[in-house]
Amino acid sequence: MLTLRSISIAFGNKTLFSGLDLTIDRGQLFGIAGESGCGKTSLLRALLGFVPLAAGSIEVANLPLDASHINEIRRLTAYVPQELQPPAEDGAALVALTHALAFNRTLLAATVPEASASASLEQVLSSFAIDPSLLSLSASKLSGGQRQRILLAAALALPKPLLLLDEPTSALDEDSTQRVVQTLQHVCHDEHRIALVVSHDPILLAACDRIVHL
Repeated sequence: MLTLRSISIAFGNKTLFSGLDLTIDRGQLFGIAGESGCGKTSLLRALLGFVPLAAGSIEVANLPLDASHINEIRRLTAYVPQELQPPAEDGAALVALTHALAFNRTLLAATVPEASASASLEQVLSSFAIDPSLLSLSASKLSGGQRQRILLAAALALPKPLLLLDEPTSALDEDSTQRVVQTLQHVCHDEHRIALVVSHDPILLAACDRIVHL
C-alpha cells in the first residue's frame, strides 16, 4: 500500500533525514517517533506532495507520487495536521465538525456519499465518547481535547485507506487517548486501513504495530 525508497528531505542546506526505506501494508498502525525538528511532520506532508523529496521515491497503492498521480493519491488519504483547529467564532460545534469534514473533502477530493459519511461519523463519535450535546454548543466553548477528538472523528469518518495523523492525542487525557488508540486499532486491523501517526505519546506509540525513529 505504501512504499518509501531511500527518501531524503532537506530544507536549504539542512537535511532532516536521509535514506529512509519503508514498506507498510494495509492493516497496520504505524508510528513515527523522534525529536522535534527531525522531519516527522515533513514526512507526512511529503506523502501528500506538499514537501518535495531531496532524494528517493514514494508509492501509494502502486501509484508513484508525482504530478500526474498526486490528486488520486490525495483521494485515498485523510489528513489531520497538528495545528488544524475548527473555527472558534460563535456557532454550533456541529458547524465546526462540518468544517473539518469539508476541509478533508476539499483538500483530498473525497467522493464519499453524505449518508455514508454521516453513519460512520456517528459511530466514531460514540467510540470517542463525545456527548452529542457538545455539538449544539458554541465551537468557542470546546476544550482543546474536545476539538481534537472532533477533528479525528471527522477524518476517520471518511472511509479512506490511508490516514495521516500528526500528534493525534497531544491534547487528550489518558482515558480519551485509550479510546482513540482502540478506535485506530479497529480501523487498521478490522477495516484494513493504514494509520501513519506522528507522536510523542508513549501510550499511542506502545499500541503501534511498528515504529520508525527518525
